Amino acid sequence: MKQKRKTPRDKKRNYGYGKQLLFAFLQALNALFGPNDHYGTRRTHGIRIRLFVEFCRQHGVRDALDIDLELVEAYGNYLRHRLYDAYEWTDGRRDNMISVSYAHNLISTVNTCLYAMRRNEKLHLSARKALGVARSNVRKTQIEADKADTQTAADRMIASGNERGAAVVLLSRAWGMRPNEAFLQDLDRMMREVTATGSAAILEGTKGGRRCGSRTIKAGEFQRETLEFAISVRPAGSKCLLSKTDNVISFYRRELGRCRRILKKCGIPSIRELRCGFAQDVYEEIVRGPSPLRGPIGDRVLDRIARETVARLLGHGRPQVTSSYIGGY
Repeated sequence: MKQKRKTPRDKKRNYGYGKQLLFAFLQALNALFGPNDHYGTRRTHGIRIRLFVEFCRQHGVRDALDIDLELVEAYGNYLRHRLYDAYEWTDGRRDNMISVSYAHNLISTVNTCLYAMRRNEKLHLSARKALGVARSNVRKTQIEADKADTQTAADRMIASGNERGAAVVLLSRAWGMRPNEAFLQDLDRMMREVTATGSAAILEGTKGGRRCGSRTIKAGEFQRETLEFAISVRPAGSKCLLSKTDNVISFYRRELGRCRRILKKCGIPSIRELRCGFAQDVYEEIVRGPSPLRGPIGDRVLDRIARETVARLLGHGRPQVTSSYIGGY
């Protein structure tokens, strides 16, 4: 009996990842990053790629095999138009203006998703050339995450039964932790270190798995109270905020999803904004003056020392990154 020859993946609809274009992109991302890893990255790209899928649909493209460089460049021109004015489709629907940074992120997502599906970079689009403007990572707006608003948001989360979400929010503001670091941190170890030395290191759940003692933060009254609260609301028998039956994805979707809604109602745009508030506190303590967002820079030497310290305590390797948290020169 003659064996049936398999159709190569590059000849199948959507490269064999499914019949629907959006579903195929999501499956390609799972294949690239792993279905159980890099949840935040996959989720972010999955949200952004919807706009490109809708753009393809408007141009009559429903199969990834039909996506060519001309279509990708047309998408870049569409995003470039939206930087300066709303875009109106032939059916009367209008797409609002977007920021330069968001447009860069949208193009980055398209590049990533097309690479995940095709496994080559023949359709790669340069965001800077397509948009005609570079992205600026220097923060220019005031930070909206003071301790009082953070505590108000945490109180509302506790009242709604989301104590662990409140603990993540408080740990992010007091210790400058990312969400992953906040709910995976070994709270017992931190308390031992605080009791023994008055400071504690951020080791678990770090970006890239970087475990180093250089990210050791001095524990003031706010930090101690936050740590004690997190320990009081953690699941029984657990060293961190996750229970034995929890996983990272479910915690993000359930507890942190509700956290974001409450934060916005309290005037805090995002969980990352809490890290910005922590960064500003550290900077102003070192320079003994306002951050660049609140006033002019005084001593340049102190400014450089403060930026290096902020970058280290936030878990970044480059001092330049602090400009996205506390403003530039």
